[in-house]
This record gives sequence, structure tokens and C-alpha cells, in this order.
Amino acid sequence: MLHRWLGAACALLFTAACAVASADPENRAAQTLIDRPAAAHGPLPTIIVLHGAGLSGALTRNMMALPKLAKEAGFVVAFPDAVGLVWNEASLARELPSAFYGPDDVALLDGLIDHLVKGGIADPAAIHLVGISNGGMMAAHYACQRAERLASLMLFKATMPPASDPPCTPARPLPVMLVAGTEDPVVRWDGNVVLGGAVTLQRRRSIPESFAFWQAANGCTRVAPAEPLPRRGALDQPDVLLHRAEACRHGVATWLYEVRGGGHRLPGGEELSLLRILGRATPDLETSAMILAFARGAKTTH
Repeated sequence: MLHRWLGAACALLFTAACAVASADPENRAAQTLIDRPAAAHGPLPTIIVLHGAGLSGALTRNMMALPKLAKEAGFVVAFPDAVGLVWNEASLARELPSAFYGPDDVALLDGLIDHLVKGGIADPAAIHLVGISNGGMMAAHYACQRAERLASLMLFKATMPPASDPPCTPARPLPVMLVAGTEDPVVRWDGNVVLGGAVTLQRRRSIPESFAFWQAANGCTRVAPAEPLPRRGALDQPDVLLHRAEACRHGVATWLYEVRGGGHRLPGGEELSLLRILGRATPDLETSAMILAFARGAKTTH
């Protein structure tokens, strides 16, 4: 519980004091928190989770059920740390002082994947990248640069960079899952990234525009009618619509979970009073189960 409160406090304060960074960025891959099944033999499918601004891999790990679920399913999970307060995803980072981020987080993730593959830990054909908030922005940036290294991409509370940024040209179709709340006060549905409810840091693509981007990137030709998910909580809690693009190249999944009334919260999150300023979470989904299910079902195009 202490880890959950600390993580919530960091997210609210958005302070560099909450960031956990190693003294030597070159050794970050070796220092990354990695969960492996106890009886692991040979390389396994691997999920890499990128934390939000001001948080760390350790805090994010302790706020999720993913390590336990993944071990049971035969997956490895890695929780790397950003070098500074935010990930250097070459877009939002440009709006901040350079002291807030590292020099090259694409190279950092390249090094982590190389470390996991060369160590016989990760299956190079089954690397799944998950990003939360600013970590989602970094995950999207990495997919733009290195889609050939990934088996799927999952973005929570994050949007694609502005259309005015250098073009994002993924090397191949990639299974993509977007999860976002319509009432998110931080990474807003309309694409504005807002600090403290008042200061707009950046205008990015909106959530619908981000979904449309991945439809185009994956060669999808239509979107199925929105599918309401079964309700698990009270009728006044945020509900969820699933939007599925269809006829995508190689049959890759391209999904958007629209959390209606949801805030800057992970699905299934606890209703801690400290988090209320970030909006509401939906009880109709559970983040770790979503990640694992999408990774297990992802069709790869390697």
C-alpha cells in the first residue's frame, strides 16, 4: 500500500525528486528490474513496461499485478527506468529543460532489448512494449523507430506526437492497443498535455487522431461498431467502449478502449483518495490482465 501512495504522490507532484535513476546510464539494462518464471528455460516472450513521468520502474511494478500474472503465463516482464524525470521521446521532452531527460532513450531501449536477448531471457520475436502516460509517448516513439523489434505496442493514457513533428513511419504493421479516458485531466482526450490543470505543455494528436494514425499505419480499412464492455461496477462509474479496426494488414489487432468518464488512471485502479484529482478509474477492466491478454493474442509479422 505504501508503494501505491508514493506512486500516486509522485504522479500528482510531477517532481524530479520522485525519479529513480542509476548513477551510470550505460549500465541501465543490467540494473533493470526483471521478473522471470522460476522454471524458465530458454528465451521467453517479454513485456517491457515504461513508467510515467516522475515515477520509476520499481514504483510501477509495485502498483501492478503483472509480474505475478506474467510468471504464471510464462512471460518475462522488465521495468526499466528513464534517465531523468521524463522519457526523451523527442517531442514533449523538447518543451522541458534538457536536465529533465536523458540524451537518447531509443538507444537505451535498444540496449535493454539486446541485453535481454543476448542473455537468453527474451525471445526476440516476442517483445511487447507497454507505455503509461509519458512512458506511452516514449513507447510510441520507439515503435515509430523500431517497429521491426516489437511484437505489439500498448499505450495507456498517451497520445501520438503532433502531426507537425517529424513523420512516424513504422517499418511494418504492428498490433496496437490504446487505452484512454475521455475525462483525463493530464493527457486529455483532445491531445492537450496539461500540468496542474492549468498549464498546457503540448498539443499532441487527440486520442481519436492517434487511433486513426495506427489504423492508417496498419492499413486498416474500416472500424467495427463500438462494443460496450460488460459492466462490473456501479452504473455511475466510468464504462468502456471497445473500438476495433478491421481488415488490417496481416490481421494485426488495432484497438482503442474508450473509458467514458475515465481520468488519468489505469483501468481497475484502486479508489485512493489521493488519486481523485486525476479522475476516475473504471472497474470494468484490469490493466495487467489486459496487457497479458493482448500480448498473448498478438499476431506478429516478423
